Amino acid sequence: MDEKKFSVHIEMDVSLTQQDIDDIMVTALEGGINYWCGSAKVVEEKRCSEWGHEQIARGGALILHDAESSDKWELNLEKFLTGVKLWLQNNEDRYGAVASDGTLDPGEVDAEMADLIVQYALFGKPVFG
Repeated sequence: MDEKKFSVHIEMDVSLTQQDIDDIMVTALEGGINYWCGSAKVVEEKRCSEWGHEQIARGGALILHDAESSDKWELNLEKFLTGVKLWLQNNEDRYGAVASDGTLDPGEVDAEMADLIVQYALFGKPVFG
């Protein structure tokens, strides 16, 4: 006899610091997205830091250029946070980066996970990989 399964819906708030976002962006830019993203350029009108990986958490933006075509996409904080939300809703947190208290440990977000966050942010779903 098949065992019955019951679904329970939960909601939780997840808190990210600027440093958490910076760390995830470093991971994405230095290995996570490199197989589909040929380059990342700071949107100069929105530049808010010297380093590219620090733009998102401070309200700036990056233009990510496709490695094989002329396609490009803009990543900003709103999109990034949506990407984290979709990443979590789709059970992609494979290493327990989010603790039960809602804090996020970016040390548990590897290149593959950072890539997924950026893809969810830009496309609403994984497109590459």
